[in-house]
Amino acid sequence: MFYEDAAMLSAKGAHQERWKDLLQANLASLFELALLLTADPQEAEARLVGALDALDFSKQPDEDALAVLRMAIARQSTGTAGAVFPAGAVEARSMLRAGLLPVLQLKRSSRICFVLRMFFGYATSACAGMLGIDEGGAKTLLRVAILQLHHAYTMPSPRQKQGPAA
Repeated sequence: MFYEDAAMLSAKGAHQERWKDLLQANLASLFELALLLTADPQEAEARLVGALDALDFSKQPDEDALAVLRMAIARQSTGTAGAVFPAGAVEARSMLRAGLLPVLQLKRSSRICFVLRMFFGYATSACAGMLGIDEGGAKTLLRVAILQLHHAYTMPSPRQKQGPAA
C-alpha cells in the first residue's frame, strides 16, 4: 500500500512538472491571446488565472493540453463584458507586438470574433456561440474586423506620406 501511494505521488509530481514545462513554454503567448480578447492587462491576467484554476494538474497533460488551455482562456475571456479603462488599453498596447496593435483598436465584439476565428481557429459558428449571437452576426463582425484591419495595415505611415528626408 505504501509503495502504491508513493508511486502515485511520484506520478502526480511528474504530471505537475510536465504541466509546468508546458506553461513555461507557452505562458507569454497565452497571455497575449487573453490580452487580445480582453484589451486590458489586469482582465487578461485574471482570465488566464481563471483558466488555470479550472485545469486538473493532477492528470498528465496529453497532446491536446495546450488546446484545452486555450479553450479555457477563450471561455474565460469572452464570458464577461469587462470594462476597459483607458489606462488599461494604453498598457495593453505596450505589452503587444507592434503588428498586433491594430487588433486592439477593433470594437470588442469584432475583436473577439476575429481573435477566436483567426488566432484560435474556431469555426464561425463556435465564435457566434461564444458571443451569444447568430452565425450571420458573427460573419458580419468578422468581415468588419478584417476590413478595419486591412485599412489599418495599408494606411501609409506619417513617415511614408512625407517622403524621403532631403
